[in-house]
Amino acid sequence: MPKPLELPFVTRPCYDNDFPSLSAHSELNARTIQMIQAQDVKEDNCTTYTPLVDMLHKKGEPSQTTGPGSQVGRFSQDVKEDTCTTYSPLVDMLHKKGEPSQTTGPDAQVGRFSQEVQRGKSTTEGIIEKGEYENSDFQHKGFSFDICEERSRSVVKLKSPLHVKNRAMRNERKRHMVGDNIKIFRPGMILIKGYLSLMDQVKLIMSCRDLGRGPGGFYQPGYGDGAKLHLKMMCLGKNWDPETSSYIDTRPIDETKPPPIPDEFAQLVKGAIQECHDYLESNSKVRDARNVLPSMSPDICIINFYTKTGKLGLHQDKDESQESLRRRLPVVSFSLGDSAEFVFGDQRDIDKAEKLILASGDVLIFGGESRHIFHGVSAIYPDTAPKALLDETNLRPGRLNLTFRKY
Repeated sequence: MPKPLELPFVTRPCYDNDFPSLSAHSELNARTIQMIQAQDVKEDNCTTYTPLVDMLHKKGEPSQTTGPGSQVGRFSQDVKEDTCTTYSPLVDMLHKKGEPSQTTGPDAQVGRFSQEVQRGKSTTEGIIEKGEYENSDFQHKGFSFDICEERSRSVVKLKSPLHVKNRAMRNERKRHMVGDNIKIFRPGMILIKGYLSLMDQVKLIMSCRDLGRGPGGFYQPGYGDGAKLHLKMMCLGKNWDPETSSYIDTRPIDETKPPPIPDEFAQLVKGAIQECHDYLESNSKVRDARNVLPSMSPDICIINFYTKTGKLGLHQDKDESQESLRRRLPVVSFSLGDSAEFVFGDQRDIDKAEKLILASGDVLIFGGESRHIFHGVSAIYPDTAPKALLDETNLRPGRLNLTFRKY
C-alpha cells in the first residue's frame, strides 16, 4: 500500500499531472483533489498552494485568487524562484510550534514564512494591523493605550440599520426642542441628556484615540506608594499630577507636555453651558442664568477611560487656580461609551451620596453653588454603549469621560 501523503514535507513544484497520483493516498479524498485542481494558481509552469492553505488553515481568510497569475492573497511574490516554487511557507504555517521547516535539497528555503511575515502580513492569516504608535519606544515604556480595538480583517461586523440611527437623531432633536433632556439636581448642577449627537461622540472618541496614542497620551496614574488609580488617564492643556494634586506643565513620569484642547472640544463645552443658560432663563424664570451657572472657556481637560471594573472615589475638584475656584467656574463632563453610576454629595460619605446614571452622549455640569460637591464614579454598566457608536468607532468596552475646567 502506498505511503499516505505528508503535506509538510512537500518541497518540489506541483504540476497538473501530479494530481492523479495523489488519489492513491488514503488521507486525501477525491473532493479535496477536485478543490485543488479547480483552484490552483498557475504561474510559469508552477503551482502555488494558496487554495490548499485556505482549506486547511481554519483561522485564516480565503485567498482572493481571481484567475491565472493572480497574486492576491498569496504569501508573497518572493515565494517563487524562476520556474519552480518551494513550499516551506506552507510547512512553516502548518507547523504547530511555528518552527522553520526542515526541508532538504537544493531548492529548500528554511524558515521562509517567518521572513515573509516580517515583510508583510498574509491575508490568509487575518493578522490585526497595529496602530501608529504600536511599535514605538513610547508605547514600550507603558505610556500609551489605545481606547479603540483594532478590527481584524477576518471579522465582518454588521452596522446598525439606517432607520435606527435616524430614529435616534429624531429623538435627540425632539428632546432638545421641548427641554425634556435637561434636569436640574441642585442650583448650578445640571444634566443635559443626549446633548452630544452620535456624530459628535464619534469625532470625540476618534480625536481622543489619536491624542491618546501619542506623546502625553493615556497611562495609568498612581501614587508614590505604588497604588494605582482604576482607570487610564491623559490630560490636555496642563498635566494634573495625582501625587501632588496640582497642575503642572509637563508629566513627571515621562516629561511629556500635554496637547492643547482641540477647538472643537471647547466649542461643544461652550454650547452646553449656553443651552443651560437658555433653559434657566426660559423655563426656570431665572433673570440672569450666569449668576447660577457662570460661563466658562476651558483651558484644561482630564480624560479618563474606565474599563467595566473601573471606578473613582469621592473627591472634590479643587486643584484649579484660586481665581477659578473663587468665581466658582463650572466643571463640564462628557460621557461616552458605557453608562456609569455617578455619585455626589456635600460630604465624603458614600452612604449619604446621591446617585444618577450618565449615559453615552450625556453632559453633566456643576458650578456656582455646586462647584465644590464631592463626586465620583461607583460603577460602570457593561454592554450599555450604543451599538451605532461601537460600529463607528470600535471603542473598547468601558467608559470614556472628558472633564473640562478653567485653570
